[in-house]
Amino acid sequence: CMGRVAHLSRALPRLVAMAPARVVVVDWNCPDGAADWVEANHPACDLVRVREVTRFNLAAARNAGAARVDTPWICFIDADVLLDPAFAQVLQSLELKAYYVGEPPTTSLRGTVLCPRSAFLAVDGYDEVMLGWGSEDTDFYRRLELAG
Repeated sequence: CMGRVAHLSRALPRLVAMAPARVVVVDWNCPDGAADWVEANHPACDLVRVREVTRFNLAAARNAGAARVDTPWICFIDADVLLDPAFAQVLQSLELKAYYVGEPPTTSLRGTVLCPRSAFLAVDGYDEVMLGWGSEDTDFYRRLELAG
């Protein structure tokens, strides 16, 4: 989150209510104080605070969040994505040999992905050379596919 606390305040409660595992929120030098808001409203969430940056780097933010978990699955969700409550049921039927993206691939769901942690590690996560946001997800998916 960098400047999207209004979105996060709508999406995070829904995610926390259905999450079967830990939830990590990355505060990427958020001028709105995302980490402070999360601490006050959802203290069970794990926080990553990234300071001393002025430009958003989604790839680096996702890698920072992923570094905090050791679960078999990692799910990346943007601060403005409102998950359907049925999403928790989807988690019960996943195959560890695949990754899953949000469908339909609308602008708001682009980048929503669920992948095995082992696959994430096998491709060294997101390529942090890609600054800002956009295309880091396509690059990540292609590298997952190339890795099998």
